[in-house]
Amino acid sequence: MCTHRMLLASVLATLGLAATTPPLHAQEEWVTPEDPCKIKAGHHLVNGAMQHLKLAVEARDEDQREDRLRRAHEVLTRAIVENRQSDNPGAWYYLGRYFMYKRDPIGADSAFRNALELAPECADDIRSYVGRLQPDVRSAALRNWQEGRLDSATMLFHLARSLGPDDAEVPFFMAMMYTAEKQFDSASKYVGVGVELAGGDPALEQRQRQAMLDLVRGREAEAFEEPAVGQLMQSRVRRDSLGKAIREDSVRLAKLNAEWAGKRLRPNVRQAVQRDSTMLADRIAAARAALPAALEAAERDSAAATAAFAPTLQSYEGFLEQYPGDGETALRLLRRYSMMGHTTSMDRMIDRLAGLEDVDVPSLTQAGASIFNDGFPQQAAKLLGVSADRNPHFQSTHAARARVYYALGDAEQLTDVARRLIAIDPLNPQSVRMMAAAWDLAGNTDSVRKYVALADSGIGWGVTVTQFAPTASGALVNGSVANMTPRQLGPTTLQFEFLDDQGNVLATVPADIPALEPRRRHALSVRTDVGGVAAWRYRRP
Repeated sequence: MCTHRMLLASVLATLGLAATTPPLHAQEEWVTPEDPCKIKAGHHLVNGAMQHLKLAVEARDEDQREDRLRRAHEVLTRAIVENRQSDNPGAWYYLGRYFMYKRDPIGADSAFRNALELAPECADDIRSYVGRLQPDVRSAALRNWQEGRLDSATMLFHLARSLGPDDAEVPFFMAMMYTAEKQFDSASKYVGVGVELAGGDPALEQRQRQAMLDLVRGREAEAFEEPAVGQLMQSRVRRDSLGKAIREDSVRLAKLNAEWAGKRLRPNVRQAVQRDSTMLADRIAAARAALPAALEAAERDSAAATAAFAPTLQSYEGFLEQYPGDGETALRLLRRYSMMGHTTSMDRMIDRLAGLEDVDVPSLTQAGASIFNDGFPQQAAKLLGVSADRNPHFQSTHAARARVYYALGDAEQLTDVARRLIAIDPLNPQSVRMMAAAWDLAGNTDSVRKYVALADSGIGWGVTVTQFAPTASGALVNGSVANMTPRQLGPTTLQFEFLDDQGNVLATVPADIPALEPRRRHALSVRTDVGGVAAWRYRRP
């Protein structure tokens, strides 16, 4: 026993829990166990030790208190070791109280555990004593963790859990520690323990949220290091590039054949057409031949990447179960589902996002563009539709929708979106080209020629907005204006209107454009100090 106490003192000193804390508060009142804890001394030595403890608690002199505590420890040790009182719950109970008065959490935990095993009815009484030591142990655990003594921190956190099993912060701290050490299974276990103990307590929300997000991000970072994830990106690019090449070359070949079919051609023109036609046909055939293997590789790599990402997705879903209104995390999870190709889960997450009003339109638009680039135009159209419903005047949303509907071959939707784009951004060549694309899908060749000609130079001024930065107190639009014609253009003025998300005009700001030589460009910067701006549009008077 003596050797054990010396070892324990050494451990406590190392952990920062030595006798720097007062062992006993002066004038503390002695408390006798009450029902249902019917602890009896059961032996004269144990009864003597109890009297020493009582006198120590009631003593006014520090030396006297320490002397009584020392005697109590000696008597209890003799009772347990020499007088066969190891089965006496009273011996362990009072030994636990001795360690509690000495502020020795390890000794108190060990002694009270033995007492609790022999007298389970004393659980509440024992918890009231060990709970006094738990804050010091938790503080020491945090200190050791922060100072890099992970073994000591781990032991102390486990001790703090034992001393205060209802303290939800401790498992959250443990989860964060294990996450930092990339021990994600242990971190996940203690996140679960903490969530159960917290029970939705608002006072613990910040700690719970931090622990859960740390786990999500830690697992995500580890998943991205897996070779299967990088391989999926490569195989998906290969698959998508082949599909795009087949579509674009097929369109070129069809247009080439339509343009020259039935015409009498000079030999050199006929040869050129034949050469171009053969080249396109060969490229289409080669891409089609390579596509099955690319599809198989993408599917195989997707399965491998899904396995690597499964714990990450599980952590994301666990977080959203606790915080269903967190739009930012829902968007991140949508992107991960898109990366893995989980279309059913993507649809479910888009439905969730549709009900989260705090998700801003630019974030929805960016996510829609991203999942379109991943190769999921149907889901992109659905998400961008949510964005457009919230703000029908946001140019970036309609520009992204136009690309999606063109890829889907939906002439009706593309025509509607292109009209909206031209109403917002009428001098942008890309807006005009989208209208040409809509007419192309609809098979109206005359309108195609008209809008292609307009896009090339017919609108004269070419406006490109590269930045829209709304704040609480204003908004900024940056971009440029180019002369798209072969002749000089005189000065002009663009009237920029800044709108709220309902389309109400909050401010009108003129932008003066100087005369420009052909193909020259002028920087554009328009600002308003009115808050609440959600969109812009302009007119040329």
